[in-house]
Amino acid sequence: MFKVLLFSVLALAAREQGAHAHGLATVNVAFDGKNGKIEFHAPASSIYGFEYEAKSAKDKANKEAGLKKFNDKVNDLFQFAAENKCEVKMDYNEVVQKDKHADVNAIFNVTCETAPTGTAVTFGVQKVFAHVKTVKVTVINGETQKSQEIKKSGEQVEL
Repeated sequence: MFKVLLFSVLALAAREQGAHAHGLATVNVAFDGKNGKIEFHAPASSIYGFEYEAKSAKDKANKEAGLKKFNDKVNDLFQFAAENKCEVKMDYNEVVQKDKHADVNAIFNVTCETAPTGTAVTFGVQKVFAHVKTVKVTVINGETQKSQEIKKSGEQVEL
């Protein structure tokens, strides 16, 4: 059931996302009880500064450093209420290169000691990735589905 729920939110968000837009990240959050998934999408320029295929040592280092932030800064990207004792771990990230455009996708697993329903998640995406100006968030938690735009780090979305 959880996978069906997650794929439903991802399909909905993909339809709404439309064209590749610089400065825009899309985050999909789906919870089934105490377990959740977070899916993150953004143009590569928002993550490591460019979209062409990295060939120089400098570009490769910048790309690696940008992608490494998903793992190293995960607790800055997404903060759940302390009472839920949630742990967020990156499952994987990938760069999808299409001609002169590249997008970065990352998937995170969330495990909480208590279900986070009725609490909020705080987003710090702009703090970690300064080139991201807007985060479109879609949340599915039980029967609740909502969308919200985050314009600055520290804003919250209720679960």
